[in-house]
This record gives sequence, C-alpha cells and structure tokens, in this order.
Amino acid sequence: MRRTGFTLVEFVVVVAIIGITAAVLFPVFQRPTHHGYERRGRCRSNLKQIALGLKIYVQDYNDKFPPVAVARSGYWAGSIQPYIQSWQIFQCPTAPNQKPKTTDYFYNARLAQIEEKNLDFLPQIVLAGEGNDDSPTNYALSTLPEAWRHREKSPVRRHLDGANYAFADGHVKWLQPEKVSAKAPANGVYTLAIR
Repeated sequence: MRRTGFTLVEFVVVVAIIGITAAVLFPVFQRPTHHGYERRGRCRSNLKQIALGLKIYVQDYNDKFPPVAVARSGYWAGSIQPYIQSWQIFQCPTAPNQKPKTTDYFYNARLAQIEEKNLDFLPQIVLAGEGNDDSPTNYALSTLPEAWRHREKSPVRRHLDGANYAFADGHVKWLQPEKVSAKAPANGVYTLAIR
C-alpha cells in the first residue's frame, strides 16, 4: 500500500525554499515604503518642534498666538525661531528645494493674536502644516488651497498621499487633505477655522 502526501523532509525543504525566497524579496518591496515613512517621521518631528515653539510663545506672550507679521523678527517663524534655535526645522526633508531662512510649513492665519483660552476643540484646530515649498517665513493660510487637494505633487500629498499637521493642543498627525476642513470646529473635524 502506497501512502500519498509529504514526508517531513519534503515539507521542510518546501518551507525553507519559501523562507529563502521571502527573505530575498521582502526587502526589495519594503525599501521605498520604509524611506517614505522615515521622511514622514522626520517631517512630523519638525512640526512637533514648531508646535512646541508656538506653544512656548503663547505662554510667554499673554496666552496669545503670534501674529503673522512681527516688527522685530519679521514673521511668525522668526517669532518662534529663538525657541527652536534651528532654521533647518522649518524645512521638510521631502521638499524638493531647501533654501536658508524659508519654510516649507504654513501657520494658521486664523490663530494670529487669538488667546488660546478662547478656543474650543484645541485637538481639532490646525496650528501649522505642510505648505508651499521654500516660502517666505510669513507664509500663513486660513484654508487649504483647493488646487492642492487635487494636485498629485502638492505639499498636502507629499508624504504617502497625505501631509503632517500640528494641532493647537501640540499633537501632530498625518492626514489626507480631504480630512482637513475650513468649517467650524467640532468633535472629529480637523479644521483651520477657530469658530
């Protein structure tokens, strides 16, 4: 009587071949994705430092967010630069061109000179996010430009079809542009609006 099926040796050989093939192929497929996540993480770290700089500014200046334009330091980025101490933090590692004393991030213009204590839904209000590449340090937005939402190469799609945003409570989150609104803040809505 002849048995059908695999012997233990045949089974081990097949598993070994599959394991070797997987070990060779997985790094090839993961490399580009890993690199994208690494840059997104570095950008997220930059925005976290920008958010912390803005939060410290708020504490130092009577609970108010910085204005977009400031006489002594130029603009919002110059206002918080002493807290950050590096202009390189204002550069997204994925941005195509990086120039000194420019920023790849925008500041929410609706927060300028607003007292933090007057805001509800801090975790949903965008404080800063990815903006035009190498913009002057006065770059501020009150809404995401509609063209950015649909352009494949726009700053809001820079990191794996989305972008990093810092929120008024200090946390940073990656979102697709469709998730960011200009409507009044409410639970579960990420917005640039403050009321």
